[in-house]
Amino acid sequence: MARILITYVVPFLLPMAVYAAWTWYRARYAAAHGGAAPRLERGPWPLLMFLGALSAFAVLGATAFLRGGPADQRYVPPHVVDGEVVPGHMEPKTSPPSGPKSPG
Repeated sequence: MARILITYVVPFLLPMAVYAAWTWYRARYAAAHGGAAPRLERGPWPLLMFLGALSAFAVLGATAFLRGGPADQRYVPPHVVDGEVVPGHMEPKTSPPSGPKSPG
């Protein structure tokens, strides 16, 4: 669950949270020093959603490039052997048997 939050939700909501924090700060500043406070409802929400989606895709892309295994290995999914669960792991690839190819 935490991986889903960190990978999808946090990058998407981060631009909106930064904008909300800025609006809150500017409203307090305007109240103390005079002037008009920015309104949260009139924010650039389509732009913020686009930036959130862009940052979520950037995190997903970085995860895909940085978390993969070496090209000379293959993933073996979790399986049960003698009643014990063997966790998923990477193994070296086995080369196919060499020999004459059968036609057809």
